[in-house]
Amino acid sequence: MSGFDTSGAAGRPKVVAAVDFGTHGTGFAWSVVTPLNDDPQSRRITFYSRFPEHRVDYPKNLTALLVDADGATVAWGHKARKQWSDASDGGRTDGLGYAYAFKMALKDDGGPADMPTTGGIVDLGDRGRVRELITAYLREIRELAVAQIKDAGYTEREIRWCITVPAIWDDEDRAAMRRAAVDAGFPDDPERLLPSIEPEAAALYCYLRMADLTDGTGMRDRLQLNVDGFRFMVVDCGGGTVDITAYETSSDAAELIALREIGVATGGRLGSEYVNQAFREQALGKWLGPELLKRLEREHSGDLLELSEQWERAKTTAEVEWDEDGTPHIMDTVRIDLPVTVWQLLDEGTRARLAEEAGGRPQRLVLAPEEVEVLLDSVVEGILDKVEEQLAAIRRTSGEAAGAGATGSETLVLVGGFAKSQWLRERMHRHFGSRHRILVPPDPALAVLEGATHFAYNPRVFLSRQAKYTYGFETSKLFEESVDSPMRMFRDDDGDILCVGRFAVAVRRLDSVRVKDAFPFTILPTREDQTQIELRVYRTVKAEPRYVDEDGCEEIGRLTVDIGETVGRPLRERPIRLLFYFGRSEIEVEAFDPASGGSHKVRVDFDRM
Repeated sequence: MSGFDTSGAAGRPKVVAAVDFGTHGTGFAWSVVTPLNDDPQSRRITFYSRFPEHRVDYPKNLTALLVDADGATVAWGHKARKQWSDASDGGRTDGLGYAYAFKMALKDDGGPADMPTTGGIVDLGDRGRVRELITAYLREIRELAVAQIKDAGYTEREIRWCITVPAIWDDEDRAAMRRAAVDAGFPDDPERLLPSIEPEAAALYCYLRMADLTDGTGMRDRLQLNVDGFRFMVVDCGGGTVDITAYETSSDAAELIALREIGVATGGRLGSEYVNQAFREQALGKWLGPELLKRLEREHSGDLLELSEQWERAKTTAEVEWDEDGTPHIMDTVRIDLPVTVWQLLDEGTRARLAEEAGGRPQRLVLAPEEVEVLLDSVVEGILDKVEEQLAAIRRTSGEAAGAGATGSETLVLVGGFAKSQWLRERMHRHFGSRHRILVPPDPALAVLEGATHFAYNPRVFLSRQAKYTYGFETSKLFEESVDSPMRMFRDDDGDILCVGRFAVAVRRLDSVRVKDAFPFTILPTREDQTQIELRVYRTVKAEPRYVDEDGCEEIGRLTVDIGETVGRPLRERPIRLLFYFGRSEIEVEAFDPASGGSHKVRVDFDRM
């Protein structure tokens, strides 16, 4: 796996840095570009781990913000949560707003309204406000990263950045993240600010680091990314979402590692925060009562936070035992100590009932093993279903894996913070272990962050991706009698009768699209005095759409091409050649003018959507 493309040595960065912006936690890491670091197996990566108000050193800070009435950041990370809890418990929240896990609000897909968590004056009713919060948080993490890199003797101009994005995000979501990052001070340059798709980053990490097998043997292995035709699936179980993407290795590249995406990225709102939500609503709601739970949210958020933190530790460390047939079960009860304030708010009957369940001990909530299993499975069952769906999808589009039995099947790689849960690992092994090898890296929560740093060092590692949609453009084509409606008829300045609103297909859903492949598209003005052409980009799940306004087609962005230099020439002498790159982590476009011989990149504007 080589380093940067050295064809433009003058613009080669001296440092690469990655920011893993997550629902629950966010961190950054960086590496110096040197001949010694060109080998990824020995590459030295620096992590920052001393975030304020965190009880232990760890390379992730809480994705939380505390803001004032003007929207200015008061505190961020663990410090924001601590100050908000103190203010809430002390009744001093006027003019303050708190937001946690607000990354989940960027994508408006009809998910649960109570995720993310907000308080005070923060209102996440529109994407613009969400993007402001993301910008504010990214500004804090960028300034911290720049300060550390400068202390090592480098300038900000010498850094190439990479920011992680979920594979299930659409083009406009990734564009919104880029805009937020640029507003936060990251470079407005696609060569210096790269998006890294989270499961792809995790795959790189698992290739370079030994991972544990979940078969109980204690054996360790690594992904065989240097073996041609090796298939694997990354199941990234984060705080908010589960992101599932499948790949096949390829020798069709000069790089040591080359991956081809197979199957369309899938997943959903199945992250570990929804297990926490189930704990609050089902367990606390059952034992403390829904009215008291609402009061805790309003008046004692610090105590509620303490309860949630105890559950957070318990859900990932709960030990598992097995029946004779291999069925896993949670071994022990989970004990949650109730703060004095919460205990005093309970009525006598509830106290007596809790004390009886806890063997006579007051101020303790005891969850039976079967209760814990139900809470965990409220999310885990959905994860298993999504993995099964993806396995079926890649066999439909790419055929069966080579070989026979488990050794010839796809390897499943479990990463993300929730992958620390032994229950999740055992349920995965029980469900898939007879057919698939399952790997979990030593620190699955850092897989994306470290992998994104390797991607920033060498972005050419991925060979192709599979199109999630049929992409195309609104254009005019020759009118066809008895096919096109007269309402769509238009006559241009050359006298040709055209049909407006036609869907010109560039790439079809499920096509394998190479990263380096350009999809050409020629456009012509319709008036001799026209100085620019605005092209609308559409997508659909249909393979052969005819019109851009038919059911299932949606506009996702626009781009504007300047053609002022050719005004006055006949229309047929004014073509513009557009090259679309759909296989990259973002849609990229180049425009070539045959009349002048000039070319330039064109930005697709998703923000107007």
